[in-house]
Amino acid sequence: MKTLPLAAGVLVLLAAGAARAQGDNIDLVPGGFVCDKREQICYDQRGANASQTRRMFGEYAGNEVQKRLDKKGDWGTKKFTLSNGVKCSIPNRACKKDEGEGERSKKITKHLFDAPMPQPR
Repeated sequence: MKTLPLAAGVLVLLAAGAARAQGDNIDLVPGGFVCDKREQICYDQRGANASQTRRMFGEYAGNEVQKRLDKKGDWGTKKFTLSNGVKCSIPNRACKKDEGEGERSKKITKHLFDAPMPQPR
């Protein structure tokens, strides 16, 4: 009955892989874009970007971002929180997690704010 321990080990590895895959739905897209697959929103160093969201997630997602940007207020233009818990401040040009600056938030900060400034929208 050696297959039982082997099967249990495989299940543990699959579960661990799935948890890792679900833990971070953030893509660092060339050109300085950070796209959150769970929220279906893309950001650049100016904030939420409807055009890139449209390219990554389709017309509906891009239009929803544009509607939110068109409303009065500063949604998506001063700060935003990604679905992995990383919070980005555009005026401070930094992204951090509540526990401090981890490796993932450092990578997101570098990718987002070290990229050339995007063209005006």
